[in-house]
Amino acid sequence: MIKKINYIPSYFYRNYIAPRIYSLQNQKILSKNLELKNKYAGQRCFLIGAGPSMANTDLSKLNKEYTFVVNEFERNPQNRALSPKFHIISESDYFTEDGPEYWTDSFKEKDRYIPIETVMILNIGAKPFVEKYGLFKNHRIYYVGTQGIFTNKLPFNINLNRYVPNPKNSILMCLMTAVWMGFNEIYLLGCEHSFLAQPLGPSKSLGYIHSHEDETSKLDTASEEVLKKYLRPKLINSNYEQNMANTLQLFRNYRLFNAKALKTNPNLKIYNATPDSFLDVFPMINFNDIKGL
Repeated sequence: MIKKINYIPSYFYRNYIAPRIYSLQNQKILSKNLELKNKYAGQRCFLIGAGPSMANTDLSKLNKEYTFVVNEFERNPQNRALSPKFHIISESDYFTEDGPEYWTDSFKEKDRYIPIETVMILNIGAKPFVEKYGLFKNHRIYYVGTQGIFTNKLPFNINLNRYVPNPKNSILMCLMTAVWMGFNEIYLLGCEHSFLAQPLGPSKSLGYIHSHEDETSKLDTASEEVLKKYLRPKLINSNYEQNMANTLQLFRNYRLFNAKALKTNPNLKIYNATPDSFLDVFPMINFNDIKGL
């Protein structure tokens, strides 16, 4: 009973008060995002995830389009040829010093492989890490702040000059960014979202199937040393029920974001062009049927 009583003010603080406090504290950093507001109004863009379907999709068709990629997309063999316009990393695991060694090392290596002309959009928590290691000095960087959750019980914000709810993945952050920039025709690629088909953890898998070659697929998933290096601590002891709960929250986030974005821009169109995708929040469309490609 005491826990339930304490939960109410904590919930209200994390989702209503804290985002406002942090927005004021980091106003100078976040105000730079106003440079991007409606900069691409009325245009279309493509948000490219790391799902396995991207290994068989000819991304050269998108060379003249506005493209967003996420996380470790630089490992995709098509990255250089595509030269993405924007690269987004919103998940804090990459730049948490006491987190898995694999993620922090991967973040440091990105500077070598991401094209200089690609604009970086990072979680504001990465700023000290980026400055400490002198990363992305030749890239243009924007930072986004995340705090709280998407909920229909309290008002939430999707404007990037303030803190937004934690999206739980970088694709949803791409969507918020694209809407902020004014794109009104958005296509999702590489977003299978088949998370529940591949349980993570000891003696299971260290990561989801991607479009790029993944070194984790060849490792001993029963080794404690391997688990510590490659797996987030919270996943080492996680179970399938928790995986289901996380996936449910993610899909709910998509739905709540979509409703909010449509109120802001009734002409907004978002399509999922990923084959065999589980993400049914947005209308499905065949990639080859998109006009102009």
